[in-house]
Amino acid sequence: MIDIYVGRQPIYTPSMEVFAYELMYRSKENTRALLRDGDKASSQVIFNTFIEIGIDKIVEDKLAFLQVDRSYLTGKLPLPFPKEQIVIDIPGWIEMDDELLVSIEILRNQGYWFALEDHPSLILNEQITKSINILKLNIHEFPLSSLRDRVLEFRRFPCRILADHVQTQEEYDACREFGFDFYQGNFLSKPKVIHGRRLPARRFSLLRLLTCLYDPEVDMKELEELIRQDVSLSYRLLRMVNSAFYALDTKVESIRHALVILGLKQIRGWLTILAMSEVNDRSNTLMTTAMIRGKMCELLALSMGYKQEDRYFTIGLLSILDAIMDLPMAEVLQNLPLTDDMNAALLDHTGPMGQILGCVIAYENGEWNDVEATNISSISLRDSYLASIAWSSEISRRIQI
Repeated sequence: MIDIYVGRQPIYTPSMEVFAYELMYRSKENTRALLRDGDKASSQVIFNTFIEIGIDKIVEDKLAFLQVDRSYLTGKLPLPFPKEQIVIDIPGWIEMDDELLVSIEILRNQGYWFALEDHPSLILNEQITKSINILKLNIHEFPLSSLRDRVLEFRRFPCRILADHVQTQEEYDACREFGFDFYQGNFLSKPKVIHGRRLPARRFSLLRLLTCLYDPEVDMKELEELIRQDVSLSYRLLRMVNSAFYALDTKVESIRHALVILGLKQIRGWLTILAMSEVNDRSNTLMTTAMIRGKMCELLALSMGYKQEDRYFTIGLLSILDAIMDLPMAEVLQNLPLTDDMNAALLDHTGPMGQILGCVIAYENGEWNDVEATNISSISLRDSYLASIAWSSEISRRIQI
């Protein structure tokens, strides 16, 4: 039995909405791409894993970019996924010969979508591109100075173009200027930090609320007043407490009653989610990332026998606070009364909380060598990741993030 790491990386539209997720998989025995190492494991192992898990549990209602090997592309093995949810990603090491092109055209006529990974030796022509929907351009294969020419060359064909491996602000800005249709890379899947000189009113209100919320000697009356000052936050908190998620016997009609019913541990988590979503004016993907990180940190802490798992949940949630506040994390934390170990976890990924947070972020970005270095069970990682995605989706529906 080969342990499989399962991850997903968002693919964005120019408006920063999630178009699809690329599914990433690695084995514990070999953290390089399995499909390049046929002697280590066949792609059948990978397919069985995703069939067992369920593609819909990983990507929800989005498309899934999935690499397959030649056997599936030429029909020697049947494609086991519904064509409505899959973009077949043809890796650069597969030779685009006549046999493959005929097979791809047949599958395209059946309704399958294809993405083709570019590489410097690839010579595009109408025969290749007529069945390709998306061309993936690894922008690191070309200097930025010549990237525009490559894009213009691609524009001769009726395919949309994806900028892959976007790692820096400079690269992202250049790709936006060149007019790519889709964007993918660690720079985009990680929260983007923009330095600002002063906090807008809503961000200042969030900081005040979090300061009160995480004060070890929190004043419940002050907390109640801060919540009541935000009509939208108050409404969403009461709606959540009265939802089927809690199935209470009596209706909760006041903030004070909600604080009593939930207790401080639960109220911290829920209010952090609700308050940050109120302030977030970017893609909902940012809040989804926060919730998945929080839940995954909590589940991993539980699986490893750590106490105070609610603190691990909090660390995951707050890990995107720099992006929400438009400030460096160190500057944000100067204004929050968090404990030293929580500050160290968020800033340096040190201590038990920081190590788990670092592992979760590495898993999220497909940095498998860093994941493996933590020695956390690949099964625990996979199961907690999938459970966190499902939990985040359910909570988002209930509180309408």
